[in-house]
Amino acid sequence: MSRSGKRDTLRADHASSVDTFVGAAEATPTSSWEVAPAEGKWSPAQVAEHVRLTYQAAGRELSGEAGLRIRTSWWLRLILRLRILPAILKNGRIGAGALAPHELRPGPGPFARDATLANLRQSASTVEAGLLARVADGNPGLTHHVFGHLPPAQALRFLTVHNLHHARQLTDRAESASGSV
Repeated sequence: MSRSGKRDTLRADHASSVDTFVGAAEATPTSSWEVAPAEGKWSPAQVAEHVRLTYQAAGRELSGEAGLRIRTSWWLRLILRLRILPAILKNGRIGAGALAPHELRPGPGPFARDATLANLRQSASTVEAGLLARVADGNPGLTHHVFGHLPPAQALRFLTVHNLHHARQLTDRAESASGSV
């Protein structure tokens, strides 16, 4: 695939994942927006805030500020980058036990749905454009708290997978609540 074809695919996949997440969030009944499904689990509003915070952090890093702090040792990071990251990027699935770093964990809320999702969309668009520009010019991508520094194409693919992971959470909750599977 040509370089421009790869960028177009990355852009389309990422934009679609943002639309999918926002659609799942908007489909959440208002009465459930701020309600956590269980003790220690995030409400749909907190999930949306987490995704928004992810794009805010990515945008800051692309603007030259510090990225997320890497929390793995170099040797563990190497193993994870060789064994786990390729599977996540290929299969589009993040494991159920994955934990968000403290900087990306939402507070208790409340989080206004329209404002949160509008800010998320805007931030996602800005980060997407910044990463796609970096694919072309070879600049660094983003820092992941477990995998370390990701090149721009990998970072955008990871954000795509991350959005779909959280969209599935919201959709699965809605299906469980309605009794359908």
